[in-house]
Formats: sequence, C-alpha cells, structure tokens
Amino acid sequence: MSMEEAQCDTSGFQNIVLMLIGVLMILLISNVLTIISNPENIQIGSLVTGAVYTEGEEEDVLGTPKFQNLRQDPIYVEVRPDRVILVEEDVEILARDLMFEGNEFEKFLTKVEQMKDRRYIVLLLRPDAATFQRQLRKIIRDRGIGMGFEPWEYERPIIVQRQTEE
Repeated sequence: MSMEEAQCDTSGFQNIVLMLIGVLMILLISNVLTIISNPENIQIGSLVTGAVYTEGEEEDVLGTPKFQNLRQDPIYVEVRPDRVILVEEDVEILARDLMFEGNEFEKFLTKVEQMKDRRYIVLLLRPDAATFQRQLRKIIRDRGIGMGFEPWEYERPIIVQRQTEE
C-alpha cells in the first residue's frame, strides 16, 4: 500500500501576496515623492524631550540632559545658517571667518580639546543650518572631541542652567 503525498495549490495565496506587495510599493513611492517635493515640511519626531525636561518644567531653560555621559559636561554651541554662537562665552563667529587659520572657533576647539575627557560639544541646530552644521561636525570630529546635536526652534531662546554640585 503506497501513501500519496498531499498536494496543495497555493496560486490563490500568491496572488494576494503580489497584490499586497504592489500596494506597499505604491505607498512607498507616494511617500517618497511627497518628501522630495516638500522638504521643508519634514519634521523630526524622534527626539526624546523627556531627556531634558520633566513635566511642568520651563521648556526655555536648557539644563543638564538626564540621559548623558555623566563624566562629561556639555558645552552648548548654537548653529545658525551663517554663523556659530558659543553660548557660554556669548561669542558670534561668522561662517566666512572659519576659512582663516587661527579663527575664534579654532581657538575655542583648542581649549575644548585640552579638556575633552571632561567636556563635549552639543550643537543646537537652528532651522536651515544643515549644510553649515555638517562642516562644523567634520571640524570637531577631526579634533577627536565628543559631540552631540539637537534641533532647536528658530525663535526659541537658549538659557543654560548649570546644576550645582552637592
């Protein structure tokens, strides 16, 4: 007595899978075309705002982040499309001044480089500063200095508040 193998027709299932893949491709293409045609409408939604602010805190005050490297203190640098502002020192450096050797930003990086085991740089990125911040990130990385960045609204003030050691 021989046993016959069971045959199963999956052609109906394959049609459903192909239609589902087609629908997903149409959604993907339409989303990509929307992003390409409206790049100014892109919003970053992956920031953990609870890392810096707790409920009921003043959101204009930038304190020490809760999820940070506890061995290092941040140095905040505001990045605008045409300039960089050293927040703690209140020094503005124009983008065109970075082309010259011995500029203020290089002097600042030299100071930070000497204490890079205790300090790191946080770039606060204003709108339209993407191109300039890439240049700054390369300069900072070349020096081996730790760095982070955070998008910052255009009119939002930067108020740095240091935590006192107890």
